[in-house]
Amino acid sequence: MNLLHIKVSPNLYGSASREVSDYLVDRLKMKYPDINEHVLDLSQEPLPHLDGFTIEAFFTKPEERTEQQQNAVKLSDKMIDMLFASEVIVLSSPMWNLGLPSVLKAWFDHVTRAGRTFKFTETGGKVGLVKDKKVYVVMASGSVFSSGPFVSHDQFTPYVKVAFEYIGVTDVNIVRVDGTHDPLTRKSAVPNAISSVDEMPI
Repeated sequence: MNLLHIKVSPNLYGSASREVSDYLVDRLKMKYPDINEHVLDLSQEPLPHLDGFTIEAFFTKPEERTEQQQNAVKLSDKMIDMLFASEVIVLSSPMWNLGLPSVLKAWFDHVTRAGRTFKFTETGGKVGLVKDKKVYVVMASGSVFSSGPFVSHDQFTPYVKVAFEYIGVTDVNIVRVDGTHDPLTRKSAVPNAISSVDEMPI
């Protein structure tokens, strides 16, 4: 079983999302000893944001691409191949300013490709092509967004769920590390998240 572990936080040694996702991966390895983990650390190897030339190359038929266009799509193709090769995806990220860090948004942009991860139907709809994947998203936030006055402010969780569904992945499980900077919850944020991992069927 192949596991793609995507890490986003630039805080390499004190990150709550990294700590909880590492714990989750260890639990998965205990249940499935044959897991082959591949780590994609977007804070250490950030993907470039898409530019006009790359987008044009995406929409050019492969057999018609110039050498420069072929080079432009290589990184996106690599990310997509990595996605297809994995049965399980563990994504760990902080919430920044209510939403996704830009390096994570760039990853979604690289793997959301017409003809590769989704296709258009004759009636104008879209069908995701990435099937049979299980996703765990470990999301750390400074404030509490699972309950209370900030629930509607959470732009991270709905985006990630819809973005995965768009390419065909519907089994998306959210693990919240809620309130890491809130004086009332910061001490319990990581322990509570780890407890939720222990209670989660995997």
